[in-house]
Amino acid sequence: MGVYNEAIRTKKSWDAMSRKHNYEESINNPLFSRIGRRIILIMILLSGLFTLLTTLLQLYWDYDKEFNDVEQRHYEIQNVHAGLLSASLWSFDLVLLQERLDGLVNLPKIDYLEIKSEDYTFSAGKRAEQGAIADTYPLTYHNAMDGNMETIGTIYVESDAQEIYHYLLKQFLVTLTLNALKTAFVCYIILMIFHASVNRRIFEIAQYLRRYNPRHPSDPLQLAHYQWIMENDDELDWLGEETNRITGNVTTLYRNIKQEQERLADFTHVSSDWLWETDELGRLTYCSEAMMEQLGIEPLEKPLLIEIEALSDAKNLTSYMLKRNDFSMCEESITLNCITYHFLFQAIAKYEENKFLGFRGTTINITDLKLTQIELQQLNQNLEHEVAVRTLDLKQSMEQLKATQEQLVESEKLAALGGLVAGIAHEVNTPLGIAVTASSIIRDASIELNQAFSNQTLTSTQFADVMQRISDSSQMLENNLNRAAKLIRDFKQTAVDQISESRSEFNVKQVLDALMASLHPETRKVPVAPIVESPEDVVMNSLPGVLTQIVSNLVLNSVNHAFSTQPNPEILVRISQQEQNVILEYQDNGSGVEESLHQKIFEPFYTSKRGKGGSGLGLNLVFNLVKQKLKGDLSFHSEPNQGVHFVITLPKELPMQIELAQKSA
Repeated sequence: MGVYNEAIRTKKSWDAMSRKHNYEESINNPLFSRIGRRIILIMILLSGLFTLLTTLLQLYWDYDKEFNDVEQRHYEIQNVHAGLLSASLWSFDLVLLQERLDGLVNLPKIDYLEIKSEDYTFSAGKRAEQGAIADTYPLTYHNAMDGNMETIGTIYVESDAQEIYHYLLKQFLVTLTLNALKTAFVCYIILMIFHASVNRRIFEIAQYLRRYNPRHPSDPLQLAHYQWIMENDDELDWLGEETNRITGNVTTLYRNIKQEQERLADFTHVSSDWLWETDELGRLTYCSEAMMEQLGIEPLEKPLLIEIEALSDAKNLTSYMLKRNDFSMCEESITLNCITYHFLFQAIAKYEENKFLGFRGTTINITDLKLTQIELQQLNQNLEHEVAVRTLDLKQSMEQLKATQEQLVESEKLAALGGLVAGIAHEVNTPLGIAVTASSIIRDASIELNQAFSNQTLTSTQFADVMQRISDSSQMLENNLNRAAKLIRDFKQTAVDQISESRSEFNVKQVLDALMASLHPETRKVPVAPIVESPEDVVMNSLPGVLTQIVSNLVLNSVNHAFSTQPNPEILVRISQQEQNVILEYQDNGSGVEESLHQKIFEPFYTSKRGKGGSGLGLNLVFNLVKQKLKGDLSFHSEPNQGVHFVITLPKELPMQIELAQKSA
């Protein structure tokens, strides 16, 4: 194993020396630049590929041109010279025919010509051994005597393709060689420029960083600059500036760390807390002077932490250290010089490659804090007792306040009923007074009629006049008595509903019409005539008394608060059905409510007429009746001088269990 480790160290040392040699050579020799070589290799490959493609394309164009020229020559022989050869052959001018063949074979791309006519054969040129391009055409002659075309033989035309191939190969090699030389030259020039403008400056930055020492910082880095191939303030100049900035920051950071180390060392010496460190066996490798003094540890002594006499009973600390994990909030009581102290231990477990190296921790003296904690616990116990007593008093006060509120609500309901009774009494008094007057007129007419009859002075005209007065008075008496009876009947029904919370099935429109009639003494003070818009068939199985209390409070609230500045007051109650719910919309065109008061108007005892007869329970009662009694929802919208708009959603059938719960309550 030792030999193996030594071999590894030798190899690493050799690699480092080799890397250093290559690094030093790369500064002056561009061929040692790995990036430069890689870039040049990529450029050569790409340029070579492009050169090969362009050369092949040029070769294809030349190939196509050469063979097109061959076809053109063959076409020329067929269409231009064949006629002259046919004329010479027809006239048996064989010498001229041979001369013409010898002349044609000298044309470019024509290597061999041969004419056959029956037993005669004429040729010129040399046949190709292989790769010949040949065509055979008929020789025809136009006979002027009979006008017919006569075939008198054939002409064989041959061109040597090997010459074309040799020419194309030569052109390909020449073009490829020239392009390769050009590419190699350009790549070498680019490599030199890259080395001078990029690579050398990168190595200058690397060399500066290798020599940089934060304890002894050198002068800022200055990069070389070459005209024509470099620009001022380029990317590498930026890199050099960033290198100077980073090294400056590192120098500053090193100085700050050094200063913090010195400060921490000073704090360690003067701190009353303990700083300690152990190895993997739990043996102390370092502890602060305060810890050494209080535990009686010699400077060169390295005992096991848990075997120190003062810590022999520290069971929690021993348990944590045996687990070899980070721990904190380990509280121990230690007796030093017959005095018990309370300490808080915490430590970090150090590991390297899953191997436990030991603990590094601190110990805080919490004796004063512990004593304060004990006193605080006693204070908390006394405080809990005091809070319990105060809570009981508060609970009793809340119960009394709730009972008082319920009494006030009942008083509000009775006060409203009392006002209703007074108004109805005043309202009924008018028709009854008219009825009394009518009965007096009837009595006086009867006396007058009896006297005239007794005195025998009764005329038919007088009798008719008296009877007419009696008839009119009787009609007046009947109408006003009926009116009084209706008022009393409506009042009776409304009063019974408001003081009773019994469940029944009722017609909503009829109940509200009766309520509006009973509220007439109050509404005419404004004056305003509430309008009820409702289908005739809207029926609820609920608490009619609660519903009348809700609408009555809304109407009286409008009468008392809304119409002080409104010349044409209006109140509208609209009823509609929506599935299993009844929607009651209440609107007036009064002074409205500011948005900041929208939530306050439902609070108990809130009123805008404090000291003027307002209790502040009207809308709070409406809210509680809708939510608690009828289990409905209530929404409110209003703007100043735009009136109020209440939307109350109530179930058509009041749930039975809710009614039972209300009765039991």
